Amino acid sequence: MLSTFTKDWQRHAPAWLLTALTVVFGLQELRVLFVGFVGYLRDSVGMSSLSLAPVAIGIFALSFLAGLLNRLAGTRNALWISAGGLALLRAAEQFAQTAPLDLYISAAAVALFLIFIPVAIGSVRAQGGNAPLHFGLAFLLGLALDGVIVAAGRTLDLSWQSGLWPVVVVLALVVVQLWTLSRVAASAPAAHDGSWKANLATLAVGPWLFLQLLVFQSLPLISSNAGWHTPAAAIFLVLGNFLGLYIGTQIAGLRPSWLHALLAGALTLLALVLNTPGAGLTSLVLLLGQAFSVVLGLLLLLSATGAKGEPGLLKTSLLNGLSQVFLVLLLFLYYASFDIDFGFRPPVLPLAAAAVVTLLAMAAGRAQAHTAGFTPAYSAAALLLIPLLMLPGWKLTDNPSSRPAGSVRIINYNVHDAVNTDGRVDPEALARVIEDSGADIVMLQEISRGWLIWGGMDMLEWFSLRLNMPYVWDATADSQWGMAIYSRYPLENVEFFDLPPDDVLLLRGFTVAEVDVNGQVLTLINTHYSEKDGQDEIRMVQSSAILDEWNGRPTTVVTGDFNARPESAAIQLMLEAGFIDVSRELGQPPTHTYYAADPTHQIDYIFLSPDLGYRDFLIPGTTASDHLPLIVTVEMP
Repeated sequence: MLSTFTKDWQRHAPAWLLTALTVVFGLQELRVLFVGFVGYLRDSVGMSSLSLAPVAIGIFALSFLAGLLNRLAGTRNALWISAGGLALLRAAEQFAQTAPLDLYISAAAVALFLIFIPVAIGSVRAQGGNAPLHFGLAFLLGLALDGVIVAAGRTLDLSWQSGLWPVVVVLALVVVQLWTLSRVAASAPAAHDGSWKANLATLAVGPWLFLQLLVFQSLPLISSNAGWHTPAAAIFLVLGNFLGLYIGTQIAGLRPSWLHALLAGALTLLALVLNTPGAGLTSLVLLLGQAFSVVLGLLLLLSATGAKGEPGLLKTSLLNGLSQVFLVLLLFLYYASFDIDFGFRPPVLPLAAAAVVTLLAMAAGRAQAHTAGFTPAYSAAALLLIPLLMLPGWKLTDNPSSRPAGSVRIINYNVHDAVNTDGRVDPEALARVIEDSGADIVMLQEISRGWLIWGGMDMLEWFSLRLNMPYVWDATADSQWGMAIYSRYPLENVEFFDLPPDDVLLLRGFTVAEVDVNGQVLTLINTHYSEKDGQDEIRMVQSSAILDEWNGRPTTVVTGDFNARPESAAIQLMLEAGFIDVSRELGQPPTHTYYAADPTHQIDYIFLSPDLGYRDFLIPGTTASDHLPLIVTVEMP
């Protein structure tokens, strides 16, 4: 088997690596682009969510230019412009240091990636033979490689990592991609267009990518739903991709029909329906869903590349362009539905996308039978080495508090999904603020675990390893967004509660936990209230819910982003119940916490029950988040 593996790589390495690395670069640039839309254009520049839609659609609609580029420049030059241009832009991205530059580079890079797909499909279609299978397997191998690169970076994309090693890795991958491009483009035949029926498979590529990005290739989603740390989730991800590639190669030899597409699509849909956080079957459901979604992707690519047509790319370019517009629309609707009422909840969209992809794969018709070894599948399995090497280093060491007996340092911080006021992902800046505070207990809001609009990183796991502190996680909006408490003291008797009402678009909640501070129990409550203007009554009801649960128990700390000003009814309820607003008692006016770059009002608080002492209160100035943190030392009675 080793001899076959070696011979296959010697024979097909340029074509496999070109496609796989181009996919890796494309996915990396997509993550940067989404942060540019939301973190920069919306939150820093001030564009509304609805006004972002035409900008995003315009960028993705550039994929319609693939046919024109192929006609004017020829297929070989079109491959150089799209794949080579993407590689050079990916190298430039690594050195970009500003949010506007990130946005411009990633927008151009994503457009080139989406143009590469139909150009490559047309060229592979013209080659015939087993070229379609090799292209499909290499495309899926790129997804698998991207997953382990994400894992190796602790889910923080290389684009936002500083230092020598990320630069070395990116430049090495760029050099390899350009070398393979020089080999493949030199002999690439002129692209051929397929029939309208065959190109129905091309139309499904965008919605299928939506499923991969959002669900099946999302390492943080696997961690959150299955309750695993990042290396274990990465092992699972590798195994799922291997299984999908292996099964897909078997099916490819059978001349796949609509029935194979139906079975793969039905199992993918079933996995989406059963994928419930914390359920006993979650790991098995995710594994099978991932594997059969990969099979479904391979069937799409085989159908799209399977039959030669006339020279050109008119149909392929048109339907691919529509496909990519569907991709960005699905992503926009998914995340915007947490903010805008479209009449449906976000989980509906993955189900709808899977159903559409399945129907299009069935309608695309029977693909040609292809025979090839299982080398790409075994190559995906070999990637298992990376998460296995990560396992020994994913352990927290004993890190007891150095605070005098009877006192504890607490920080409350809305970390804005690790995006700073400039619109760039920078969790390291947040970690330094938390470290400098000397906090023993860290209460955080707006923790993202894989939301693409925030770069796809698992903030919960990343902060735990970076700060060397265990955590409790409270998912509120969905299983990937919520709040966390990190503590040097053991967290016990942890309970999670939903905040009323249950019909708001972005659901909220609060966490109640206890820590033993040198023999005394300190109760912690962490929360994040609804943020919309005109929701004062809702926030008042949310304060009432917390007070009902608190029920007067002693030695209690309540922290959070209350999205309410000091004079509001929600805050007055807390004070009337007997809580002490530390910023009101110790802060140097004005105690503003928002907006961090130019604070004008306070919406973040630390409240203490009256039996607790307090000192050394601080609101440090920082733009690591759009909120300012609050820090205080609490004295036990």
